Amino acid sequence: MSRLALASAYLRTRALAATMRDRAALERRQARKIEQLRAHAVANTAFYRTLGDIPFASWPVVDKATVMARFEAFNVLGLSAAQLWPMVETGRAPTGYDVGASTGTSGNRGLYLVSDAERFTWLGTIVAKALPDVWRRRHRVAIVLPRSSRLYASANESKLLTLLFLDVGQGFAALTEKLVAFAPTVVVAPPKVLRHLADQRVHIAPERLFAAAEVLDPPDRARTQAAYGLHLGQIYMATEGLFGVSCAHGTLHLAEDAVHFELEPVGEGLVNPIVTDFTRRTQVMARYRMNDLLRVEAEPCPCGSPMRAVAEIVGRRDDMFDLPASDGSGQRIAVTPDVLRNAVLHADRSIDDFRLRQVAEGRIELVLSPALSASAHEAACQRLSDACARAGATADVVVTLESMSGAGVAKLRRVERRWRSAP
Repeated sequence: MSRLALASAYLRTRALAATMRDRAALERRQARKIEQLRAHAVANTAFYRTLGDIPFASWPVVDKATVMARFEAFNVLGLSAAQLWPMVETGRAPTGYDVGASTGTSGNRGLYLVSDAERFTWLGTIVAKALPDVWRRRHRVAIVLPRSSRLYASANESKLLTLLFLDVGQGFAALTEKLVAFAPTVVVAPPKVLRHLADQRVHIAPERLFAAAEVLDPPDRARTQAAYGLHLGQIYMATEGLFGVSCAHGTLHLAEDAVHFELEPVGEGLVNPIVTDFTRRTQVMARYRMNDLLRVEAEPCPCGSPMRAVAEIVGRRDDMFDLPASDGSGQRIAVTPDVLRNAVLHADRSIDDFRLRQVAEGRIELVLSPALSASAHEAACQRLSDACARAGATADVVVTLESMSGAGVAKLRRVERRWRSAP
């Protein structure tokens, strides 16, 4: 049954990519899938049981906090978070299912519960999008991430490709040695890892590269592409599911053949996705608000796909800086991560790495390398202050010097809001 789920997902995804070139047809398919999921959720989960007479568009929008507080109400097995956490820690799972967790970058780890069939549906979908030629050649895929799961083990179980999982936490020396020995044809890794491989001139010759799990900043993209002579694609996925893969033209497309996206405007041309996953039945994901900020591409992609294109994954919604208004009104001004990041990167061409943290109500800490010139430090500080002022905010910018080499298990967050206002 698992192999059948994989093959069905692969063939369905490839068929839709080849035949569905019309946005209206895609939306009609989504409407059918939403109705099927709606009926399943009402019949099988406690949270949605009383919503049968309510139109789907009026169903409540949920988030991680809601789902984790009542996890048993969102899955068909009725298992609570308290019951599942010990399974995550010991590597156990109910027969026929898999349970896993996020790395907890936000300080709030999320759980997922999927059936074995859903695991292989996920694999078939991602392979169809990222490695469409897998049916005629067996790729060696290296996945470099902070946490493994049976979702990745499904690849080796399928015999469809050879997959090596490498834990970021083992350190770059061990990681690099194993990567070179494996000689991957495909590498999927966070931008910080790809940047390290490029900077250290690690001798691998992949045919395809994908950034995943972190925001892909321009300096990391440029350095990686120059080192390996390849376009760097992206895979947009999270604990909650697979949400996008770059096409052959390098455009990141939302996976609208498997997920419905409501794009909630948050200002400055950015949107916050609310997702409904058609492929999930064990743990229902309906109108689930992600924590991501996206900028949608205005122009259609040359590949002709009707699925919307993402110009940029900007960062996390809760990393928007919350600064005092400069007019003294006492109002708060939200400044988005892309505005802050671009201010630093455009200040001086020598700046290709930094950390930016809101550490108090009106205080920003800018962390730069001590190897940079004093003029670069001053320019970055000034550009950052100017960007906040243009947004109508005021902030005291303090520069801290420290080395930023190496990487640990935690996801790289160049822009991070560490201060929270009182409720």
